Amino acid sequence: MGKIRINNLSFYTKNGVLPEERVLGQRLEIDVELTLDLAKAGKTDCVADTISYAEVNDQIALRLNNHSYDLIEAVASAIIDDIEAVHGPKLTKVLVRVRKYGVPMPGIFDNVEVELEREMTH
Repeated sequence: MGKIRINNLSFYTKNGVLPEERVLGQRLEIDVELTLDLAKAGKTDCVADTISYAEVNDQIALRLNNHSYDLIEAVASAIIDDIEAVHGPKLTKVLVRVRKYGVPMPGIFDNVEVELEREMTH
């Protein structure tokens, strides 16, 4: 088993519950962790035997550039759905973290983060 991690993908989006969030927008950062068997790809040096992280990046960008959500939980779930739809048979597990910056709430903090993990059932 192995893991492919894509860390700190950054997008400017118009997501949020409050109207001003959808007008002003804010930065989201995405981490993706894909668990799968990487042994064959390690031996063949062939992208067909793994999952292209460039393709996963494109899927996430397409999702975030074409959809808006109230909750970052929904963002994380939609990203997992997209990854599973294309790469599900190769995957054992997908973990997605979504960090939201500029959250309109009192206090001093860097960001708010949601983490969703889904085991693949084949």
